[in-house]
Amino acid sequence: MVEGDVGSFDTRYERLTEHYRDLIVRGQLRPGDRFPSARELSEKHGVGRTTSGRVHGTLISVGLIEHRPGVGTFVLAPPPDGEQETPVLAAAARKALDTFDAWRGRTKPQALVDAMNELRDALG
Repeated sequence: MVEGDVGSFDTRYERLTEHYRDLIVRGQLRPGDRFPSARELSEKHGVGRTTSGRVHGTLISVGLIEHRPGVGTFVLAPPPDGEQETPVLAAAARKALDTFDAWRGRTKPQALVDAMNELRDALG
């Protein structure tokens, strides 16, 4: 049996997401710059389309890039220092909490209850 901290390794998805997040935060990719498509990320970094799509999805969800259908994907301004959540992400989180609270199921899995309570605490 192998022992160790399984959470200590980074996946290519995590490394790529962090790489592009850093480029945007440091200003090497500026607001309005064209961001590589999922296909371009795939070819450039030798990862699958699923991985490159997840990178896109994560950067969109944290408000660092936006996709404009038929036009392309572009870099947005990073949030000001100290501001960690984007209004869009906060609104989506609140919607998820409202939906969870309205769930009429007889039982809710404890792990899901715990995760939603953690989310609720994080939003304040």
